[in-house]
Parts: sequence; C-alpha cells; structure tokens
Amino acid sequence: MDWIAWDDTLDTGHAGMDADHTQLAGLFDLLRDAVDSDKGNAACAKALDDIIRHAKTHFDLEQRLMTQHRYPKTEQHAAEHAMLIHQALDYRRRFNVDSAASRADLMRFPEVWLVFHILFSDKELAAFLAGKRGDPGGSGVRTGTRPDP
Repeated sequence: MDWIAWDDTLDTGHAGMDADHTQLAGLFDLLRDAVDSDKGNAACAKALDDIIRHAKTHFDLEQRLMTQHRYPKTEQHAAEHAMLIHQALDYRRRFNVDSAASRADLMRFPEVWLVFHILFSDKELAAFLAGKRGDPGGSGVRTGTRPDP
C-alpha cells in the first residue's frame, strides 16, 4: 500500500510537476519500507537524503518555470520551498528509527511536507502556467516526460 495515496486530488495538471510529485511519493514509500523493515537509521537517512535531493531538483524546475513565466507569487513560493528543505534537513538530523516520537513524526511528515504543498501552492502555480499557455490542461498531452518550460 502506498503511503501517499495518489489520486486526482493531487494531480496539478502539469506533466513535469506531476511526474516529479509521483516520484517523491514513491521515495516516501521507500522511507516507510525502510522503517517498517527495521533497516536501521542508515537506511532511513539514505531514504531521507534521496527525498531531499529529489525535492531540490524538483524545486529548481518550479523555480525556472516561475521565473520564465513571471509568476506573481514566485518569492512566496520560493520561500516555501526553502522552508520545506529546512524542515526536511531538520527532520533528517533528528530522526531516530528507534524513537517512538520520530516514528510518530514520520507518519505525518509526507502529508505535511508534500501533500499540503501540492494542494495549496503547486496547484495554484500549475493553474497559472496553464493560463499563460492558454491550455486549461496545463501542459498538453501527458507523456511522462517533462514538457518544454
């Protein structure tokens, strides 16, 4: 079972953003698997590092799109990205797989960290980009590859 149940609610309509988001959800599933399988702190730290690395790459994509299309909330959205990376790094630093508190935080981490950002920030960005293109679907036909920005 997926940790983040991916459905149309999380779909932004922008193929590149959605592809990155589903990859991030998959990385969160790997983290959950590492915890559930008692693989230890090193495996969990690696999974968290992979999430952070992928998120940074994804945030760079969004930053390029926002800059290129003069998104009016670029500064606010970029600040949110910085806050999310800071939260993830802090979480990684203090995570201990043997701690009940860390495990409890872990259960909320993907929802707070990924889902809220998609629902309240990325969907708004995708809608703006779709409007700039005159394409209500966001990026045209979905191919699983990143569209040209």
